[in-house]
Formats: sequence, structure tokens, C-alpha cells
Amino acid sequence: MEENKDSVSKLDNILLVQAREELGETDELREECILTMRQWLQTEEKCYPLEDISILWFLRGCKFDINKTKTRIENFFSFRAQVKEWYSDRDPLKPELNSLLDIGTFLPLPGYDDKGRKVILIRATIHNPYKNKQDDVFKIMNMVLDVLCRDEEAISVHGVVSVIDLSGVGIGHAMQMTPSIIRKAVNSWQDVNPIRTKSMHYINTPLNVHVIMNIFKTFMSEKLKRRLHLHRGNGSSVLKTIIPSHNLPEEYGGTGPNVTNLIAEWKKKMLDSREWLLDETRPPFAKATTSELKNVSDE
Repeated sequence: MEENKDSVSKLDNILLVQAREELGETDELREECILTMRQWLQTEEKCYPLEDISILWFLRGCKFDINKTKTRIENFFSFRAQVKEWYSDRDPLKPELNSLLDIGTFLPLPGYDDKGRKVILIRATIHNPYKNKQDDVFKIMNMVLDVLCRDEEAISVHGVVSVIDLSGVGIGHAMQMTPSIIRKAVNSWQDVNPIRTKSMHYINTPLNVHVIMNIFKTFMSEKLKRRLHLHRGNGSSVLKTIIPSHNLPEEYGGTGPNVTNLIAEWKKKMLDSREWLLDETRPPFAKATTSELKNVSDE
């Protein structure tokens, strides 16, 4: 498919048409808004590391509302500066992070749903709560999300659908989810990242899940609450209505790659992106240079 060669956006023409329909984006609006944001950054002496593609992600996340975009950018950098436990020393070779990659806590599925949205499988309770810190779980999730968005600009147009699997949840997992952790998690979804969460499906939910979910809801906007769905069992019947069978893992009733293969794929991507992840000064959503990527299979 032909790409738009004259813009910072690398979306093909089909996705640019969809961006116009969903976000009101046009070539003129895109260029005008990026220029406006550049002038704001210069006038206000904001020293945020932002490339044009970074600004475009925030503009799309706010549907080109300039004031909302300014607020979201400030929230983004303020949050990352304050929540160092999630955003500093992001070395996928560190044992505590490498072990989470080995079990696959956060696995983007191949392809997209029928609305063009990226589906992310979050195995939120697969880790050992007596061994793994919850902050490390969120750190690895954000690392994978950064790499995913770096490589798939289409997400900035259509957003994501999250499938959160609570299989094996226990008292240890519940104790890790303190109100402080929950507040940070919800804040990152709805007020910080420019990635639009279109739907959240919780599967394999226990009877008492409402205790934790009620705490989540106290920090959620009404819009996000409406996008929250709880399912008893593995939700395979529901998942098949939103995820093409060939993208849905075998373990969840589909014919797509199994979880073991997805884990291997994403661990390799993370190790290949180690230098990129460790660079805390890089612009968000910026493409990686050749020197920042290393093929670990060649070592």
C-alpha cells in the first residue's frame, strides 16, 4: 500500500482516511497543530524531548484538541518523572524483569480486531506475588507498550483493546494491588498515555473480584467505566466476537499462535530493543535507529 511520503506520519493512505473519519485528521490540520505545539513548547520553554511523531501521537490521542494535548503532554512527562519505579532502569536483562518476560505478563496479539484496534492480552496474575514486585510487573508492561507503539503507528488512530486474564488470582495478588498502585495504573491509562483504551475485558474473574474493581472504578472516568467488561470463565465466546480466530491464541479458543510462541517473540523484541529502552532521554514513540536495535539471535 502506498504511504504518505510528505508527512511525519508513516501511515498508508487507507489508515489516513480512517484517521480523517475517526479523528477529523487532515494533512492541513496535522501540520497546523504540530506547528502550534512546537510554538507552545518554544514559547513556554518546555524542554520535553519531542519529535514531530511524538507530538502527533498526543494530538491523535486528544483528537487534535490543542488544550487537551498540552495537558496530556505535561501529565506524561510529570508522571514519568514521579513514577521512577516504572520508567527508570528499564533493562530487560535484569533478572526481575527478564523473569517476567519469560512468563509473558503482557502479550500484544498479532493483527487487529475488526475495527482496526490492537488487542493486548494481559495475564495480570500469572506472576508469583511473593517473588515479583507489582511495580516490576507494571514496568515490564510499559516497556512492551512502548516498543509496540514505536513499531505500530496505527495504534495512534484506532487505540487498543485489553483482555485481562485473572486466572490463578490469589490473596497475594490482591494484597499487591494497593490503592496507590491502582491510582497510578488508572492514571496512566486515562490521563497520561495518549493511547486510547477502547475496551477492557476481564476474563476468568473470581466471585469476589468486585472488591478490587470497585477501587479501580473510584479512579476511573465515566467513559472508562463504560468500557469495562467482566466475564466469568475464559470468555472464549466473547473473545471470538472481537478477535479474529487466526489471531486468538490456542489457549483462548482460537487458531492463532500459542502463548509460548508469543512469549518467545516478545522477549526477543524486548532484548533487541534493550539500548532503546535504556535511553531515558529519547522522544516517546520515536523510531529506533539501527544502532539502538541488536539482533540477539546473532550473538
